[in-house]
Amino acid sequence: MLSKEVLGLLAGKNFASLATIMPDGTPHVTHVWIDHDLENHILINTAIGRLKERNIRRNNKVAISIINNSNPYETASIMGVVVDTATKGAQEHFNKLSKKYINLEKYPISNPREERAILRIKPNKIFYVSIPLSRYMNRQE
Repeated sequence: MLSKEVLGLLAGKNFASLATIMPDGTPHVTHVWIDHDLENHILINTAIGRLKERNIRRNNKVAISIINNSNPYETASIMGVVVDTATKGAQEHFNKLSKKYINLEKYPISNPREERAILRIKPNKIFYVSIPLSRYMNRQE
């Protein structure tokens, strides 16, 4: 279900915005590092007890927006559901993301009691758009 273009966005150092649903129904959006697995799930790492994790326990529906850092006209919008929240291997996964995004082998732990979790998201709908950046460069006003 993940196209090669969307996989490319996920593989890059592109940040994503994750929307979860608050208890009163309003959206909560946070910027996150993002990854994927071989089963076409989107992976987001968080700490147990954070607002996004608490929201997902109540309502597993999420939306994700990814923007290519090199070309902001290449984006993917994904709607899906969190199908699993796993703590096993979560710290190792967080270190993998740390290497990808900030080139640190191990993310410095600010709270040693914090327990990490991997949110595994099954995409239900994906909307991908790519407009060549060159189309907007050198335009005469």
